[in-house]
Amino acid sequence: MTQQPSMRYRLSEEMQSLVYWSTIYSPADDDIDSIRAAYDAMCLHYTLPRDGTVNIEDKTVPQLNHPVNVRLYSPLGEAPATGWPCILYLHGGGWMVGNLDSHEFITRYLCRDLNVAVLSVDYRLTPEHHFPAAYEDCETVYHWLYQHGLQWKINPNKIVLMGDSAGGNLAAALAVQLQHTGAQACGLAMVYPCLSSRFDTASCQQQADAPLLSVTDMHDYLKAYAPNASDWQDLRLSPLLAQDFSDMPSSFIAVAEYDPLCDDGRFFADKLKQANIATEFYFGKGLLHGSLRLVRDCPVVQDLYQQMLSSLKPMFN
Repeated sequence: MTQQPSMRYRLSEEMQSLVYWSTIYSPADDDIDSIRAAYDAMCLHYTLPRDGTVNIEDKTVPQLNHPVNVRLYSPLGEAPATGWPCILYLHGGGWMVGNLDSHEFITRYLCRDLNVAVLSVDYRLTPEHHFPAAYEDCETVYHWLYQHGLQWKINPNKIVLMGDSAGGNLAAALAVQLQHTGAQACGLAMVYPCLSSRFDTASCQQQADAPLLSVTDMHDYLKAYAPNASDWQDLRLSPLLAQDFSDMPSSFIAVAEYDPLCDDGRFFADKLKQANIATEFYFGKGLLHGSLRLVRDCPVVQDLYQQMLSSLKPMFN
């Protein structure tokens, strides 16, 4: 689902490169296996070989109906007695693509640079599994961690929810649902999240044909994930519709300028601030949806990453 950038997008060399490689890895056809194979190949292009700087283990969170596969990244050395602080990472991919390998371009480095554990979740994907399957898998993992995290040397009281794109949607939805339960996460971090099912924002209109994610693409992803339109008002799908933000965690939200979803993140940040929740909002000037992959190659994305690290550190205190 990629297009050539229109002339009105002033793309940096790095963003042009992202569009180019996304085009190179376009699927052969509309078959879901082809789409996933192309996406996996593109992800691999941006993932450096493992270098032994963190411990990596694949595990399974037990659940009666559907056990959830996860990947645990933990720092080298002895864990604190209370367990490692942990980022629960929920990957992007339109609820349709992505897996434990697809976002290792970021998860390994979060573990290394913050000296915390990172647990990425292999939640169920559409079209095989519709809403709320992906959300329920993430919720299952969070509650298991909250109750049993010490079994994996994770501190259950220091869990930050984090995700990009559809993963940001899942992280925000989970934080909204955790309000007033006594089990809220200690932080929330999102990069260009999809937070509502509405497509009437200014950014949707201005960036309707943005490279890498158009409004048409986003609508197609949403329809595939939640084919029943009555679900589109569910806060587990559209957390931006929540009326209450009073028990949300400290948050970091980054958006991309050339992205229909830009206003989703902006409006969510505004609601958090109105509820007096400590919130940092980062506007990625000139960035496209998906540009987090260029964390090592693009100065603006590197700046976003450094700002995110600075925002994440105090969440664990």
